[in-house]
Amino acid sequence: MKRLLTAAITALIALAGLAPAARAEVLAIDGLTPAGSPEFADIRSLAIDGFGGRDGRALAFELEDRLSAIRILGQPYFDVIGGRSAVAPDASLSGNVTADVSQRDTVAKRRRCVERDAKDKCVTYKDIDVDCRTRVIDFRAQVRATRFADGRTIYTESLPNRKDQTVCFGDDQDFVSSESVIRSMIAEAADAIRADLAPRQYRQDIRILESRKGMSKAEGNRFKAAVQMTKSDAAEACRMWDEAAANSLVHLSLQFNRGLCAEQRGDLEEALALYQEAGRLSPGKLEVTQALQRTGDHLRALKEWEERQSARP
Repeated sequence: MKRLLTAAITALIALAGLAPAARAEVLAIDGLTPAGSPEFADIRSLAIDGFGGRDGRALAFELEDRLSAIRILGQPYFDVIGGRSAVAPDASLSGNVTADVSQRDTVAKRRRCVERDAKDKCVTYKDIDVDCRTRVIDFRAQVRATRFADGRTIYTESLPNRKDQTVCFGDDQDFVSSESVIRSMIAEAADAIRADLAPRQYRQDIRILESRKGMSKAEGNRFKAAVQMTKSDAAEACRMWDEAAANSLVHLSLQFNRGLCAEQRGDLEEALALYQEAGRLSPGKLEVTQALQRTGDHLRALKEWEERQSARP
């Protein structure tokens, strides 16, 4: 398994580019976030079928497009079946989607001109009650996935959404079309379902820590030189920080930055150990907490990916 994980990490870095462009005081991190639903780790073929409700067909089409487009480490994640097939899929996705639109008369405070001068320039504004119209769009999507092999429901989710807009007499605006609002709500639901069903690759610029508080003058100068080096040669900056650690420097900024270096080159176990040490030096520090979460998620996503690959017939 360790060999498979190493291969997956190498592939991930290769896909994102082996030599990330230098950026001032940040390191570019390539990673994976795991799917929200681990039940889909071994689902390869997926049928989009049986979406009812007034807006069910629109969500089905949106899901088909999104799920078909997923690529993880350069490989398609799902074989998405939009209609009936002679070959049974591993699972089928179905649901019901409706969006109800209602309007009501309301009153709201608006800032209005109540006095003008001889040149028709407003000289007095007041907040007054004005007649308005409020439109409410209630969106409800219920989605479930059933595994073909045993008929068990492996995923179920309810995705309610609500958007309202108030337009008052004298406002310099009109209602956004209901159709465009509903399309955006369908897209939001599809994004949420996509995040549940499959992992996601990302590249993120993470800012290094620069504080030298507690270092000697000589240690601080060397550390600052490494910080400056990140603008042109991140690998050399990482080497300088490793050298400082080899010379017995123990410091939050050093451990955190070395963790970033390990994470950038794909050595996630070492990155996790360095972040944990940084956490002991400064419990609860936000950057460290985020790094621990990010690295832990990346490791879990890679393990799930390798289990999926190992199970391939």
